[in-house]
Amino acid sequence: MRSFKYAFQGLVFCIRTERNMRIHLCFCFYVICTGVIVRLTAAQWAAAFICMGFVMALECLNTALETLCDTVHPEKHAGIKIAKDASAAAVLCAAIGAAAVGIAIFFASGHWRTALDFATEQPVITIALVLTAIPAAWFVFYYGRTDTKEKK
Repeated sequence: MRSFKYAFQGLVFCIRTERNMRIHLCFCFYVICTGVIVRLTAAQWAAAFICMGFVMALECLNTALETLCDTVHPEKHAGIKIAKDASAAAVLCAAIGAAAVGIAIFFASGHWRTALDFATEQPVITIALVLTAIPAAWFVFYYGRTDTKEKK
């Protein structure tokens, strides 16, 4: 049980300190909401959740590697830069792949028509969903931020 506690602490650390992790979480929220609206199939849900989990897992690994590098070798170093850049590239590749899967699920399969129909038939829910962008923006840009926090 202790390992779950430590894993959860690591996840919370990533969410509090990494803006990109918060961006990924916001995308996950909107993918899930849209998936419910358009009634994804089980296979489409599976693909979406695998992509979301993979991107967030790589973001956690990227944070771990960057933190380790900064702790072990705080000065600038060419090798450390390569390691950090490659780690960030892994997240980017996964995010691009996830976006491609999202395009295939939501656009290529015609779910966009279902989403548009929902928006016209359920304007109040659609407006409420659009308004969630306000707290989402706060979450991305201000959550976990303190005045004493060191700027990257």
